[in-house]
Amino acid sequence: MIRINNTWIKIALLNFLIVATLGTFLRFAFIKELTWMDYLHFQTAHWHLAVFGWIYQAMYVFIIGAFLTPEQQAQKKYHTLFWLNQTLIIIVFLTLITKGYSFFSVDEDICFVVLIGGFVFSILKDLKISSGSNRLISNEFLKIAFFFLLLSFLGIISIIPIELLFSAKRSIFYYLSSQFFLHFQYNGWFIFGILSLFFKMIENYGIKINTDKFRQFKRLLLAAALITYFLNIYWGYPGHLVFLWIASLGGGMIQITALFIVRKDISMIFGELKPHLNSVTAVLMKFAYISFCIKLILQVVIAYPDLASVALTIRNYTIAYFHLVFLCIASVFLFAWNVQFNKLKLIQKNSNTGIYVFSFSILSVELLLFLQGTLLWIGVGFMTFYYELIFLLTLGIPISIVLIIFQNIKHSNFGDINK
Repeated sequence: MIRINNTWIKIALLNFLIVATLGTFLRFAFIKELTWMDYLHFQTAHWHLAVFGWIYQAMYVFIIGAFLTPEQQAQKKYHTLFWLNQTLIIIVFLTLITKGYSFFSVDEDICFVVLIGGFVFSILKDLKISSGSNRLISNEFLKIAFFFLLLSFLGIISIIPIELLFSAKRSIFYYLSSQFFLHFQYNGWFIFGILSLFFKMIENYGIKINTDKFRQFKRLLLAAALITYFLNIYWGYPGHLVFLWIASLGGGMIQITALFIVRKDISMIFGELKPHLNSVTAVLMKFAYISFCIKLILQVVIAYPDLASVALTIRNYTIAYFHLVFLCIASVFLFAWNVQFNKLKLIQKNSNTGIYVFSFSILSVELLLFLQGTLLWIGVGFMTFYYELIFLLTLGIPISIVLIIFQNIKHSNFGDINK
């Protein structure tokens, strides 16, 4: 049975609320100068908290609740790891807000490796005990998610020697190391972590799947996640088209092929899941799935060099892509999981108002970012009141999270486990 620790998920949602609030301030800074705010420091704190405070903490809660037995979930080590990680998140956040990214904050990031390594080791050890020799497809995806989670930290660990050797914080090697971390977080840990939870849901409801097909799907996605990193190398060395073609035509087409192989199976799975799902959960999961398909298409489209250059130089497109993965895929799926298994069902007509506001806000922001990026691309320039409009739409995200947290508190008697 899948369970959720209400206290932990509320902490993760509070982290997400701070992330969204910071993002709103960053938008407002383009309308009115905020003399008290160091933009770069806030921006760095924003993405750090998004990755470690929201996605990682929420995944931590959901993975433990989905993959471990109640007895394993109650072990002291998981409670200790959660609160140590949350304490470190607060320390890193305050460091970044006040001092920005430095050797000290890199050291703090390395501390995450220790805590995350402890979590991964503990989960894998307990999974071996609870699952025995039973090869579950969800476990296989989870192991790959953990592989990418740990692999991504090579990007952070390498920053210190790069700065010492090259004495240039913004050197090409610094760029490649930071992108290494982000790439394997967004395209590895996020995606495979979500898929592991999705397949665990399928197993939980006793739905049979073609495991051979989905193992082929898994291998192709794994190869594509590794190959698509070459796009970052191309952006670092734009004269070398071979890197672009490897990433976009190779990695992109592999992902499209992977999705094509299981497209009918996914349709069948959604059909069999429908009777089990909250109506809001079903909509959110389809939203995340469509966003995932759009992500794959975009990775193929930028195989054309001019489009790849546009994607890099027009900041609106870059932000829209990161938001597509972080908000439209990862966050939407995590909300869907919370609605489904934290029992936030439509007890009242307005129970999921926060979910609706969140979905509308992120979709509107994505469309506006892509529209403004296209206007810049064709030489039209900025639309009238663009910054005011995107600020107002972004404001809906923290408001929606407040509503979601309120619902978690209001129905805290559901889905609770040992605190």
